[in-house]
Amino acid sequence: MKDGSIDRKALVSIVRCKGIDNVSQLKDALHESFNLLGGIGTIIRRSDHVVLKPNLLLPVDHSRGAVTNPVLAEALIDLLNDLDVRRIVIAEGSVIGEDTARCFQSSGFKEMAERKKVPLVDLKKDEFAPMGLSNGVVYRMLKIPKTISEADVVINMPVLKTHDCFPVSLGLKNMKGVIHERDKQRFHLLDLAQCIVDLNKLVLPGLTVIDGTVGMEGMGPVYGEPANMKLIISSFDCVAADAVASSVMGIDPYETSYITLAEEQGLGCADVSKIKVVGKSIEEVGRPFKRITLESVLQSEEFATYGVRIVDAGACSGCHSVLTALISDMVEKGKLPGFANTTFVMGQNLSPKDMENMEGTIILVGSCTRHVRGEGKTYLKGCPPHILAVKKTLGYTKDDFDNFSFLETHLKSFGWS
Repeated sequence: MKDGSIDRKALVSIVRCKGIDNVSQLKDALHESFNLLGGIGTIIRRSDHVVLKPNLLLPVDHSRGAVTNPVLAEALIDLLNDLDVRRIVIAEGSVIGEDTARCFQSSGFKEMAERKKVPLVDLKKDEFAPMGLSNGVVYRMLKIPKTISEADVVINMPVLKTHDCFPVSLGLKNMKGVIHERDKQRFHLLDLAQCIVDLNKLVLPGLTVIDGTVGMEGMGPVYGEPANMKLIISSFDCVAADAVASSVMGIDPYETSYITLAEEQGLGCADVSKIKVVGKSIEEVGRPFKRITLESVLQSEEFATYGVRIVDAGACSGCHSVLTALISDMVEKGKLPGFANTTFVMGQNLSPKDMENMEGTIILVGSCTRHVRGEGKTYLKGCPPHILAVKKTLGYTKDDFDNFSFLETHLKSFGWS
Protein backbone atom coordinates (compact mmCIF):
# COMPACT_ATOMS: atom_id res chain seq x y z
CA MET A 1 0.00 0.00 0.00
CA LYS A 2 1.33 3.41 -1.00
CA ASP A 3 -0.01 6.75 0.26
CA GLY A 4 -3.18 5.07 1.47
CA SER A 5 -3.91 3.51 -1.94
CA ILE A 6 -4.04 -0.20 -2.68
CA ASP A 7 -1.40 -1.67 -4.99
CA ARG A 8 -3.55 -3.53 -7.51
CA LYS A 9 -0.73 -4.73 -9.74
CA ALA A 10 -0.91 -8.34 -10.86
CA LEU A 11 1.52 -10.42 -8.79
CA VAL A 12 3.83 -13.10 -10.21
CA SER A 13 6.50 -14.99 -8.29
CA ILE A 14 9.68 -16.48 -9.75
CA VAL A 15 11.60 -19.03 -7.66
CA ARG A 16 14.70 -21.12 -8.33
CA CYS A 17 14.64 -24.87 -7.57
CA LYS A 18 17.65 -26.57 -6.00
CA GLY A 19 16.68 -29.99 -7.31
CA ILE A 20 14.19 -30.77 -10.03
CA ASP A 21 13.68 -34.42 -9.07
CA ASN A 22 13.63 -34.01 -5.30
CA VAL A 23 10.17 -33.80 -3.73
CA SER A 24 11.34 -32.08 -0.57
CA GLN A 25 13.32 -29.40 -2.40
CA LEU A 26 10.49 -28.76 -4.86
CA LYS A 27 8.02 -28.52 -1.99
CA ASP A 28 10.22 -25.87 -0.38
CA ALA A 29 10.38 -23.99 -3.68
CA LEU A 30 6.60 -24.13 -4.10
CA HIS A 31 6.09 -22.99 -0.51
CA GLU A 32 8.35 -20.00 -1.15
CA SER A 33 6.61 -19.28 -4.45
CA PHE A 34 3.14 -19.25 -2.87
CA ASN A 35 4.22 -17.26 0.19
CA LEU A 36 5.48 -14.55 -2.13
CA LEU A 37 1.93 -14.37 -3.51
CA GLY A 38 0.40 -14.12 -0.04
CA GLY A 39 0.03 -17.85 0.61
CA ILE A 40 -1.90 -20.62 -1.10
CA GLY A 41 -4.38 -20.44 1.77
CA THR A 42 -5.73 -17.23 0.27
CA ILE A 43 -7.60 -19.22 -2.38
CA ILE A 44 -7.79 -22.78 -0.97
CA ARG A 45 -9.76 -23.99 2.06
CA ARG A 46 -9.82 -27.35 3.85
CA SER A 47 -13.24 -28.17 2.44
CA ASP A 48 -12.19 -27.58 -1.17
CA HIS A 49 -12.13 -30.00 -4.08
CA VAL A 50 -8.90 -29.17 -5.94
CA VAL A 51 -8.09 -30.29 -9.49
CA LEU A 52 -4.52 -30.27 -10.80
CA LYS A 53 -4.36 -29.78 -14.58
CA PRO A 54 -0.89 -30.76 -15.87
CA ASN A 55 0.31 -30.71 -19.48
CA LEU A 56 0.52 -34.33 -20.64
CA LEU A 57 -0.03 -34.02 -24.38
CA LEU A 58 1.80 -37.19 -25.50
CA PRO A 59 3.28 -40.32 -23.90
CA VAL A 60 6.80 -39.03 -23.21
CA ASP A 61 9.04 -38.75 -20.16
CA HIS A 62 9.18 -35.36 -18.44
CA SER A 63 12.95 -35.14 -18.93
CA ARG A 64 12.30 -34.14 -22.57
CA GLY A 65 10.70 -30.91 -21.37
CA ALA A 66 7.45 -31.65 -23.20
CA VAL A 67 5.27 -32.61 -20.21
CA THR A 68 4.78 -31.54 -16.61
CA ASN A 69 7.27 -32.87 -14.07
CA PRO A 70 5.44 -35.47 -11.89
CA VAL A 71 7.80 -34.71 -9.00
CA LEU A 72 6.62 -31.09 -9.01
CA ALA A 73 3.02 -32.32 -8.96
CA GLU A 74 3.84 -34.63 -6.04
CA ALA A 75 5.36 -31.73 -4.12
CA LEU A 76 2.21 -29.68 -4.74
CA ILE A 77 0.04 -32.57 -3.54
CA ASP A 78 2.07 -32.74 -0.33
CA LEU A 79 1.49 -29.02 0.24
CA LEU A 80 -2.23 -29.44 -0.31
CA ASN A 81 -2.30 -32.39 2.08
CA ASP A 82 -0.65 -30.18 4.69
CA LEU A 83 -3.73 -27.96 4.36
CA ASP A 84 -6.00 -31.00 4.83
CA VAL A 85 -7.69 -30.31 1.51
CA ARG A 86 -10.82 -32.45 1.23
CA ARG A 87 -10.18 -33.91 -2.23
CA ILE A 88 -7.36 -33.72 -4.79
CA VAL A 89 -7.69 -34.97 -8.38
CA ILE A 90 -5.28 -34.93 -11.32
CA ALA A 91 -7.15 -34.42 -14.58
CA GLU A 92 -5.97 -34.28 -18.18
CA GLY A 93 -7.13 -34.94 -21.73
CA SER A 94 -4.29 -35.71 -24.13
CA VAL A 95 -4.02 -34.46 -27.72
CA ILE A 96 -6.43 -35.50 -30.47
CA GLY A 97 -6.32 -39.23 -31.09
CA GLU A 98 -3.99 -40.02 -28.20
CA ASP A 99 -4.70 -42.28 -25.23
CA THR A 100 -4.56 -40.26 -22.01
CA ALA A 101 -3.80 -43.42 -20.00
CA ARG A 102 -0.60 -43.89 -22.01
CA CYS A 103 0.36 -40.32 -21.22
CA PHE A 104 -0.23 -40.83 -17.48
CA GLN A 105 1.93 -43.95 -17.63
CA SER A 106 4.85 -42.66 -19.73
CA SER A 107 5.12 -39.34 -17.90
CA GLY A 108 5.42 -40.96 -14.47
CA PHE A 109 2.10 -39.53 -13.23
CA LYS A 110 0.44 -42.96 -12.89
CA GLU A 111 3.06 -44.33 -10.50
CA MET A 112 3.14 -41.10 -8.51
CA ALA A 113 -0.65 -40.80 -8.25
CA GLU A 114 -1.04 -44.40 -7.09
CA ARG A 115 1.60 -43.88 -4.43
CA LYS A 116 -0.05 -40.65 -3.23
CA LYS A 117 -3.57 -42.18 -3.51
CA VAL A 118 -4.74 -39.36 -5.78
CA PRO A 119 -7.25 -40.25 -8.53
CA LEU A 120 -6.32 -39.73 -12.17
CA VAL A 121 -9.18 -38.56 -14.40
CA ASP A 122 -9.11 -38.94 -18.17
CA LEU A 123 -11.14 -35.90 -19.18
CA LYS A 124 -11.90 -37.46 -22.56
CA LYS A 125 -14.02 -40.03 -20.72
CA ASP A 126 -15.58 -37.58 -18.31
CA GLU A 127 -19.19 -36.45 -18.42
CA PHE A 128 -19.48 -33.17 -20.29
CA ALA A 129 -22.02 -30.44 -19.57
CA PRO A 130 -22.79 -27.44 -21.80
CA MET A 131 -21.92 -24.06 -20.30
CA GLY A 132 -23.13 -20.74 -21.69
CA LEU A 133 -20.61 -18.09 -22.67
CA SER A 134 -22.36 -14.75 -23.03
CA ASN A 135 -19.13 -12.85 -23.73
CA GLY A 136 -17.69 -15.41 -26.13
CA VAL A 137 -16.44 -14.19 -29.50
CA VAL A 138 -16.27 -17.49 -31.41
CA TYR A 139 -18.16 -19.70 -28.95
CA ARG A 140 -21.37 -18.89 -27.06
CA MET A 141 -21.50 -22.38 -25.53
CA LEU A 142 -18.83 -24.96 -24.74
CA LYS A 143 -19.05 -28.44 -23.28
CA ILE A 144 -16.88 -28.64 -20.17
CA PRO A 145 -15.99 -31.80 -18.17
CA LYS A 146 -17.82 -32.01 -14.86
CA THR A 147 -14.51 -32.70 -13.10
CA ILE A 148 -13.44 -29.19 -14.09
CA SER A 149 -16.75 -27.37 -13.70
CA GLU A 150 -17.42 -28.85 -10.25
CA ALA A 151 -13.93 -28.11 -8.85
CA ASP A 152 -13.60 -25.44 -6.18
CA VAL A 153 -10.11 -24.58 -7.42
CA VAL A 154 -8.27 -25.58 -10.59
CA ILE A 155 -4.47 -25.40 -10.38
CA ASN A 156 -2.97 -25.12 -13.84
CA MET A 157 0.48 -26.74 -14.31
CA PRO A 158 1.76 -25.95 -17.83
CA VAL A 159 5.34 -26.33 -19.01
CA LEU A 160 7.65 -23.45 -19.95
CA LYS A 161 8.05 -24.07 -23.67
CA THR A 162 7.89 -22.86 -27.24
CA HIS A 163 5.29 -24.12 -29.69
CA ASP A 164 4.83 -24.71 -33.42
CA CYS A 165 1.48 -22.87 -33.55
CA PHE A 166 2.44 -19.88 -31.38
CA PRO A 167 5.68 -18.39 -30.07
CA VAL A 168 4.95 -19.91 -26.63
CA SER A 169 2.68 -22.50 -25.03
CA LEU A 170 1.92 -21.70 -21.40
CA GLY A 171 -1.01 -21.45 -18.96
CA LEU A 172 -3.88 -20.17 -21.09
CA LYS A 173 -3.18 -22.68 -23.84
CA ASN A 174 -2.76 -25.56 -21.39
CA MET A 175 -6.45 -25.33 -20.51
CA LYS A 176 -7.24 -26.52 -24.04
CA GLY A 177 -6.64 -30.01 -22.66
CA VAL A 178 -9.99 -29.96 -20.83
CA ILE A 179 -12.27 -29.71 -23.86
CA HIS A 180 -13.86 -32.43 -25.96
CA GLU A 181 -11.79 -33.81 -28.87
CA ARG A 182 -14.32 -32.52 -31.40
CA ASP A 183 -13.85 -29.01 -30.04
CA LYS A 184 -10.06 -29.38 -30.17
CA GLN A 185 -10.38 -29.97 -33.89
CA ARG A 186 -12.89 -27.13 -34.30
CA PHE A 187 -10.60 -24.71 -32.44
CA HIS A 188 -8.05 -25.09 -35.26
CA LEU A 189 -10.70 -24.78 -37.97
CA LEU A 190 -12.11 -21.59 -36.46
CA ASP A 191 -9.66 -19.26 -34.70
CA LEU A 192 -7.38 -21.04 -32.26
CA ALA A 193 -6.17 -17.94 -30.40
CA GLN A 194 -9.66 -16.53 -29.83
CA CYS A 195 -11.06 -19.98 -29.00
CA ILE A 196 -8.39 -20.38 -26.29
CA VAL A 197 -9.47 -17.05 -24.83
CA ASP A 198 -13.17 -17.96 -25.00
CA LEU A 199 -12.42 -21.23 -23.21
CA ASN A 200 -10.55 -19.46 -20.43
CA LYS A 201 -13.55 -17.22 -19.82
CA LEU A 202 -15.18 -20.42 -18.52
CA VAL A 203 -12.26 -22.32 -16.96
CA LEU A 204 -9.71 -19.65 -15.99
CA PRO A 205 -7.63 -21.38 -13.29
CA GLY A 206 -7.45 -20.09 -9.73
CA LEU A 207 -3.70 -20.62 -9.62
CA THR A 208 -1.17 -21.13 -12.41
CA VAL A 209 2.14 -22.85 -11.61
CA ILE A 210 4.37 -22.83 -14.68
CA ASP A 211 6.78 -25.75 -14.60
CA GLY A 212 10.18 -24.44 -15.59
CA THR A 213 12.10 -27.26 -13.93
CA VAL A 214 12.72 -28.65 -17.42
CA GLY A 215 11.23 -26.52 -20.19
CA MET A 216 11.56 -26.81 -23.95
CA GLU A 217 13.05 -24.49 -26.55
CA GLY A 218 13.35 -24.61 -30.32
CA MET A 219 10.82 -26.81 -32.09
CA GLY A 220 8.30 -27.20 -29.27
CA PRO A 221 5.97 -28.55 -28.03
CA VAL A 222 7.43 -32.02 -28.74
CA TYR A 223 10.54 -31.93 -30.93
CA GLY A 224 12.42 -29.13 -29.18
CA GLU A 225 15.41 -29.33 -26.88
CA PRO A 226 15.14 -29.56 -23.07
CA ALA A 227 15.73 -26.23 -21.34
CA ASN A 228 16.90 -26.90 -17.80
CA MET A 229 15.82 -23.64 -16.21
CA LYS A 230 15.11 -24.94 -12.66
CA LEU A 231 12.31 -22.40 -12.26
CA ILE A 232 8.78 -22.18 -10.89
CA ILE A 233 6.64 -19.23 -12.02
CA SER A 234 3.34 -18.80 -10.14
CA SER A 235 0.42 -16.39 -10.12
CA PHE A 236 -3.28 -16.14 -9.39
CA ASP A 237 -3.46 -14.22 -12.71
CA CYS A 238 -2.91 -16.71 -15.54
CA VAL A 239 -2.39 -13.98 -18.15
CA ALA A 240 0.27 -12.30 -16.01
CA ALA A 241 1.98 -15.66 -15.40
CA ASP A 242 2.11 -16.25 -19.16
CA ALA A 243 3.44 -12.75 -19.80
CA VAL A 244 6.23 -13.07 -17.25
CA ALA A 245 7.13 -16.60 -18.36
CA SER A 246 7.26 -15.47 -21.98
CA SER A 247 9.57 -12.62 -20.97
CA VAL A 248 11.79 -15.08 -19.10
CA MET A 249 12.11 -16.94 -22.43
CA GLY A 250 13.14 -13.70 -24.14
CA ILE A 251 9.87 -13.49 -26.07
CA ASP A 252 7.61 -10.42 -26.04
CA PRO A 253 4.25 -11.56 -24.60
CA TYR A 254 2.41 -9.54 -27.23
CA GLU A 255 3.95 -11.70 -29.97
CA THR A 256 1.57 -14.46 -28.87
CA SER A 257 -1.89 -13.56 -30.09
CA TYR A 258 -3.87 -15.42 -27.44
CA ILE A 259 -2.04 -13.57 -24.64
CA THR A 260 -2.81 -10.23 -26.29
CA LEU A 261 -6.47 -11.16 -26.79
CA ALA A 262 -6.79 -12.40 -23.21
CA GLU A 263 -5.66 -9.04 -21.85
CA GLU A 264 -7.85 -7.08 -24.26
CA GLN A 265 -10.88 -9.13 -23.19
CA GLY A 266 -10.32 -8.66 -19.47
CA LEU A 267 -8.81 -11.99 -18.36
CA GLY A 268 -5.67 -10.51 -16.83
CA CYS A 269 -2.60 -8.35 -17.31
CA ALA A 270 -0.03 -8.98 -20.05
CA ASP A 271 1.89 -5.71 -19.67
CA VAL A 272 5.01 -6.70 -17.74
CA SER A 273 5.58 -3.06 -16.72
CA LYS A 274 2.30 -3.26 -14.80
CA ILE A 275 3.03 -6.63 -13.18
CA LYS A 276 4.74 -6.90 -9.79
CA VAL A 277 7.36 -9.65 -10.07
CA VAL A 278 8.48 -11.00 -6.69
CA GLY A 279 11.26 -13.41 -5.77
CA LYS A 280 13.79 -13.54 -8.59
CA SER A 281 13.60 -10.93 -11.31
CA ILE A 282 13.09 -11.67 -15.00
CA GLU A 283 16.58 -10.31 -15.65
CA GLU A 284 18.16 -12.63 -13.06
CA VAL A 285 16.73 -15.87 -14.41
CA GLY A 286 15.80 -15.19 -18.02
CA ARG A 287 17.62 -16.04 -21.20
CA PRO A 288 16.57 -16.09 -24.86
CA PHE A 289 15.10 -19.47 -25.75
CA LYS A 290 16.19 -20.92 -29.08
CA ARG A 291 13.66 -19.97 -31.71
CA ILE A 292 13.35 -20.80 -35.36
CA THR A 293 12.11 -17.57 -36.91
CA LEU A 294 10.78 -17.15 -40.42
CA GLU A 295 13.39 -14.46 -41.05
CA SER A 296 16.28 -16.80 -40.21
CA VAL A 297 14.85 -19.57 -42.38
CA LEU A 298 14.42 -17.19 -45.33
CA GLN A 299 18.10 -16.28 -45.18
CA SER A 300 19.18 -19.83 -46.02
CA GLU A 301 20.86 -20.40 -49.38
CA GLU A 302 18.28 -23.04 -50.27
CA PHE A 303 15.60 -20.40 -50.78
CA ALA A 304 17.57 -18.58 -53.46
CA THR A 305 18.58 -21.89 -55.06
CA TYR A 306 15.10 -23.41 -55.36
CA GLY A 307 12.99 -20.28 -55.73
CA VAL A 308 10.77 -20.81 -52.71
CA ARG A 309 8.82 -17.63 -51.95
CA ILE A 310 6.57 -16.40 -49.12
CA VAL A 311 3.82 -13.81 -49.48
CA ASP A 312 2.76 -12.47 -46.07
CA ALA A 313 -0.31 -10.25 -46.18
CA GLY A 314 -0.65 -9.61 -42.46
CA ALA A 315 -0.62 -13.14 -41.06
CA CYS A 316 -0.95 -13.66 -37.30
CA SER A 317 1.51 -15.48 -35.04
CA GLY A 318 -0.32 -18.77 -35.59
CA CYS A 319 0.30 -19.10 -39.33
CA HIS A 320 3.76 -17.56 -38.95
CA SER A 321 4.73 -20.25 -36.44
CA VAL A 322 3.24 -23.13 -38.45
CA LEU A 323 4.94 -22.05 -41.67
CA THR A 324 8.23 -21.48 -39.85
CA ALA A 325 8.07 -24.98 -38.36
CA LEU A 326 7.19 -26.49 -41.74
CA ILE A 327 9.89 -24.79 -43.81
CA SER A 328 12.66 -25.23 -41.23
CA ASP A 329 11.76 -28.93 -41.20
CA MET A 330 11.92 -29.00 -45.00
CA VAL A 331 15.39 -27.47 -44.92
CA GLU A 332 16.59 -29.87 -42.21
CA LYS A 333 15.24 -32.97 -43.95
CA GLY A 334 16.32 -31.95 -47.46
CA LYS A 335 12.76 -31.63 -48.75
CA LEU A 336 13.05 -28.12 -50.16
CA PRO A 337 14.02 -29.31 -53.70
CA GLY A 338 10.59 -30.93 -53.95
CA PHE A 339 9.04 -27.50 -53.43
CA ALA A 340 11.10 -25.62 -56.01
CA ASN A 341 9.31 -22.63 -57.56
CA THR A 342 6.65 -22.72 -54.81
CA THR A 343 4.95 -19.70 -53.28
CA PHE A 344 3.47 -19.95 -49.77
CA VAL A 345 0.70 -17.37 -49.29
CA MET A 346 -0.82 -16.28 -45.95
CA GLY A 347 -2.43 -13.31 -44.24
CA GLN A 348 -5.74 -11.68 -43.40
CA ASN A 349 -5.19 -8.74 -45.79
CA LEU A 350 -4.78 -10.90 -48.88
CA SER A 351 -6.70 -9.77 -51.97
CA PRO A 352 -7.31 -11.56 -55.28
CA LYS A 353 -5.11 -8.93 -56.93
CA ASP A 354 -2.16 -10.17 -54.87
CA MET A 355 -2.54 -13.53 -56.60
CA GLU A 356 -2.19 -12.12 -60.11
CA ASN A 357 0.89 -13.16 -62.09
CA MET A 358 1.95 -15.74 -59.48
CA GLU A 359 3.79 -18.58 -61.18
CA GLY A 360 4.64 -22.10 -60.14
CA THR A 361 3.06 -24.00 -57.28
CA ILE A 362 0.85 -21.98 -54.92
CA ILE A 363 0.18 -23.15 -51.36
CA LEU A 364 -2.40 -21.16 -49.37
CA VAL A 365 -1.81 -21.22 -45.61
CA GLY A 366 -4.70 -20.76 -43.19
CA SER A 367 -8.36 -19.81 -43.20
CA CYS A 368 -7.64 -16.19 -44.16
CA THR A 369 -6.69 -17.39 -47.68
CA ARG A 370 -9.79 -19.47 -48.39
CA HIS A 371 -11.39 -16.72 -50.52
CA VAL A 372 -8.62 -17.04 -53.15
CA ARG A 373 -8.48 -20.83 -53.29
CA GLY A 374 -9.20 -22.55 -56.58
CA GLU A 375 -7.90 -24.88 -59.24
CA GLY A 376 -4.15 -25.34 -59.20
CA LYS A 377 -3.73 -24.17 -55.61
CA THR A 378 -3.19 -26.24 -52.46
CA TYR A 379 -5.24 -24.95 -49.54
CA LEU A 380 -4.12 -25.69 -45.96
CA LYS A 381 -7.27 -25.04 -43.92
CA GLY A 382 -7.29 -24.05 -40.25
CA CYS A 383 -6.71 -21.03 -38.02
CA PRO A 384 -3.92 -21.88 -37.86
CA PRO A 385 -3.60 -25.21 -39.69
CA HIS A 386 -2.42 -28.09 -37.50
CA ILE A 387 1.20 -28.91 -38.37
CA LEU A 388 0.45 -32.65 -38.71
CA ALA A 389 -2.46 -32.00 -41.08
CA VAL A 390 -0.19 -29.70 -43.09
CA LYS A 391 2.53 -32.33 -43.41
CA LYS A 392 -0.01 -34.97 -44.40
CA THR A 393 -1.44 -32.73 -47.13
CA LEU A 394 2.04 -31.96 -48.48
CA GLY A 395 3.03 -35.61 -48.78
CA TYR A 396 4.98 -36.37 -45.62
CA THR A 397 5.04 -39.99 -44.43
CA LYS A 398 5.88 -41.69 -41.14
CA ASP A 399 9.43 -42.11 -42.41
CA ASP A 400 9.83 -38.33 -42.22
CA PHE A 401 9.56 -38.43 -38.42
CA ASP A 402 12.82 -39.20 -36.63
CA ASN A 403 11.06 -41.17 -33.93
CA PHE A 404 7.32 -41.52 -34.25
CA SER A 405 6.74 -44.35 -31.74
CA PHE A 406 5.29 -41.98 -29.14
CA LEU A 407 3.36 -40.14 -31.89
CA GLU A 408 1.85 -43.18 -33.59
CA THR A 409 -1.64 -42.94 -32.09
CA HIS A 410 -1.70 -39.19 -32.67
CA LEU A 411 -0.57 -39.57 -36.29
CA LYS A 412 -3.42 -41.96 -37.05
CA SER A 413 -5.93 -39.27 -36.16
CA PHE A 414 -4.45 -37.09 -38.93
CA GLY A 415 -4.61 -39.76 -41.64
CA TRP A 416 -1.44 -41.77 -41.25
CA SER A 417 -2.21 -45.48 -41.16
